[in-house]
Amino acid sequence: MRTRGRPSKVTGERRYPNGLRELRRRAGLPQRLVAAAAGISIAYYGALERGDKRINADTAERLRWPLRCAVGDLLAGAHGVSVAVEIAVAAAEAHARPASFDLPEPHDRLRPGRLDDAENCFAAEVYDDSADLDFSPGTILVVRGTAHLRVPLRAGDRIVTRFYLDALEPAAARPTHEILCGILDRNIVGDLVLITRSRNRRLPRHVLIQTAAPGPTDRAIEVAPRDATIDYRPRPEDPGAILGLVVYAMGPV
Repeated sequence: MRTRGRPSKVTGERRYPNGLRELRRRAGLPQRLVAAAAGISIAYYGALERGDKRINADTAERLRWPLRCAVGDLLAGAHGVSVAVEIAVAAAEAHARPASFDLPEPHDRLRPGRLDDAENCFAAEVYDDSADLDFSPGTILVVRGTAHLRVPLRAGDRIVTRFYLDALEPAAARPTHEILCGILDRNIVGDLVLITRSRNRRLPRHVLIQTAAPGPTDRAIEVAPRDATIDYRPRPEDPGAILGLVVYAMGPV
């Protein structure tokens, strides 16, 4: 039976394919808000997203702010998504770290080669010597967030972890103490720890991320196999939170 309303114009491959729909969904915005923020009509925006019209440089400049992406993401067709450099990897006492571990917007953006699933990643810049056995200051690490991991975490994975100070007030958010990159591991009692990779003697070799789940006090200590998966579930009282798995690095050697 024939239905009422405007028929869809999507009848096959899009004339001008682009990643606009994916970028908008990543930003969590409806079409009308993106169009309004960019100063273009909803009809014109709809034509862009369907691929009926080509995105030009002026329109890409307008759209990049509401979509929080790079102009290149919009002009590159359907290929590739840039990653925002959102955080600074640095120890608490580092002189080189920025004023905040969470870098302010607008974030620098980069294209990490042919990395799959880049839309579920963020980037971190190494600011100090807290990981200098592996990465020099200025190295950019591309990190896949824990909510988007393809396989469970394991001991030996290279991760980025945020460590906290105690909150100043009971209901206040806990301030960040430092953000470090290192190797995920369990100690003999089952605590999750970060093994730091630095020549800096002031940085502890092992930093506690999460204490082991409480159990019977008389149970025997069992060392988990090195290849065992880690069912990581953050808790509000944890000293640290695993932000994600390092999947790509670029910059100084």
